[in-house]
Amino acid sequence: MPRIESGDTRSRIIETARELFTTQTYRAASMRDIAERVGITKPSLYHHFRSKSEILASLVSPPIDQLEATIADAASRSSQAEIRQHVLGGCLDVILAHRETMTLLLRDASVYGDETTEVMSRMVAVVNRAIELLTGPDPDWRQRVRAAQAFAAATDPISHLADVPVDDLRAELLRGASAILDLEPIAASVRPQVP
Repeated sequence: MPRIESGDTRSRIIETARELFTTQTYRAASMRDIAERVGITKPSLYHHFRSKSEILASLVSPPIDQLEATIADAASRSSQAEIRQHVLGGCLDVILAHRETMTLLLRDASVYGDETTEVMSRMVAVVNRAIELLTGPDPDWRQRVRAAQAFAAATDPISHLADVPVDDLRAELLRGASAILDLEPIAASVRPQVP
């Protein structure tokens, strides 16, 4: 029997956890469920991850890192129109690239708990910063409302529309978010570079 490399086992654990968290919810999936599905013992699982929240952090940190980098890149743009285009298009590209993981964050309230505070706080900070950049300088409360609506319109439907092809979904989400902000529609073919 070939020896399984530790990195491979770790990757299988993360992928299995993603499947279980999305089908059962984060709270309902147990470490035992994950270990059994991967085909290892529970003590072996604890050799790779100390807790379920550590598995979740390993699962969601890469897309959150990419969202943070996308937001930082957008903030460096010279015009408000470019900033908005990069916030909406860039964040949407990251979320679509990590569709299952982001659906978990958007639809499963059980991922928000005491043991996941740090990683979930990062996600909340990303959303707040994106909305802040969409509002522009010196916004009034109406502009802040529109920015929050636009960001939600561009991201929230992803978790409900898994059957829609990515390019079609991206184009429609950008069209809707642009309309909310009263912008010229952002061309779906324009794709900000995702760091």
